[in-house]
Amino acid sequence: MVFTAFAAASLLAVFSTQPAGVWAQDAEGWYKSHPGMSRINRVNQDSHQIVDEFGRTRFFHGTNVVMKEPPWHRPLEWVPGVSSFGEEDVQNLHDLGLNVVRLGHSWAGAEPVRGQYNQTFLDIMKQQTKMAEDHGLYVLVDVHQDCLSRHFCGNGAPDWFAQPDWVARGKMYPFPLKTTPFPVDERGFPTPESLCSTVDWALSYTSVALGNAFGRLYNNYDGLGDAFAAYWKKLASGYAETTNVVGYNLLNEPWVGDTWADPTLLVPGVADHKVMEGLWNRASEQIRTVDNDTLIWFEGATLDVLSGFNNVPLGDGSKTVHSFHYYSPPQMGTIANTLDNRSKDNERLRTAGVLTELTFWMGDDKQMQGLADAMVATDAKMFSWIGWAYENLYDGTTGQPHPELAKHYSRAYPAAVAGIPTSFSFSDSSATFKLQFTADPNIDAPTEIILPPSTFPNGYSVEVSPDGSLVQHTVDKRTLALFTSNSLKDATDITVTITRK
Repeated sequence: MVFTAFAAASLLAVFSTQPAGVWAQDAEGWYKSHPGMSRINRVNQDSHQIVDEFGRTRFFHGTNVVMKEPPWHRPLEWVPGVSSFGEEDVQNLHDLGLNVVRLGHSWAGAEPVRGQYNQTFLDIMKQQTKMAEDHGLYVLVDVHQDCLSRHFCGNGAPDWFAQPDWVARGKMYPFPLKTTPFPVDERGFPTPESLCSTVDWALSYTSVALGNAFGRLYNNYDGLGDAFAAYWKKLASGYAETTNVVGYNLLNEPWVGDTWADPTLLVPGVADHKVMEGLWNRASEQIRTVDNDTLIWFEGATLDVLSGFNNVPLGDGSKTVHSFHYYSPPQMGTIANTLDNRSKDNERLRTAGVLTELTFWMGDDKQMQGLADAMVATDAKMFSWIGWAYENLYDGTTGQPHPELAKHYSRAYPAAVAGIPTSFSFSDSSATFKLQFTADPNIDAPTEIILPPSTFPNGYSVEVSPDGSLVQHTVDKRTLALFTSNSLKDATDITVTITRK
């Protein structure tokens, strides 16, 4: 049966011979009785997918918003060419069709003095999270780091975290990448700051000083692991009742630790269980003292092939998500290979996995083809994704989105499936979306398809098989709801095909 998106409600009203099912006014009533966003706090350990409070399988397309220098948050005011995160930004993301933001909550911004939290900073982060909610966007609360602190030309941990006497003077950062360590100012930061650009930041992890600092975090030297866990308790206490928080991402791209003291940590998978697992449990225990529901997202080493964790944080895969990234390098194979490996991890750990970073910026033909391949692969493997990063979307000269990036952000996808999805895909060239799933008649919430107006400017047509198994309701200009007909009493395989008019 073929419908046009905006004529569906009137068709249902006219055709009294329509099979008994969910009528348009009932659909409107469902949304009126379920205002706001659905809470998401569980993983289906059989399907290895995230599910919401109604039992629907959930998928996410989104972007990263992270500030890596003081004041450690993006400005609220929209200025073309300036990376911001305010009302206009969240509206832009909504219009693109995205439904999640991985929002950096810098430890450095939150705890500038040990044991003293900057409430102004935390309030700004909560304000930005609420703005996202008001525009239908979930937020993944992310404690972000790259090279850990400003002592190592990085960011993430507070300035009080690292001490200059942790390693011998001749082995201070960035030794051995440079035979002579950088001079430092009274705070211990390399000076002049321009020296940092003379070292490849990714290789900085192999420096003696940075590896040593990560080792101290994992070993809870001077209570540093406890301080990290206490920060997570502070965050969770502020977000426990926040509807649109989809999870707590414990730490971005954790390094494997002090490889100079223990070279085995460089073996893919070893650091996951040997050093990271303990810290993730430490932080999760503190989170669970104030929040028993929100999903805890954990990362392993970026150089992993297969995960080396013995178990998920606190051992409950129904309350955790494996957060992972794909960049080549360090990943050597295709993104399809990585997704296959993460699927194996999900099965072994009995949890779900989400691709929380991938290359999403302008580049040469090979890179842009890689992005297109990633979109196809994540659909084919049914993985959610979050691109890196929001600021890369815009042309710094014009202030307008790069069309080559915007088209991928504006793909059609199933945000919620009232049953078990078996496959979905979207063709850029024909703007055709296809979803196959087994409908669960016990779920009264609808399947929701995101169909961005920029991709379907003249509307769309919908074909459903079997005929009469679903009833449409247009929620807003980007969302099509498909309610399972009351005539279905058993689990039923359904195919939905949506084409651009």
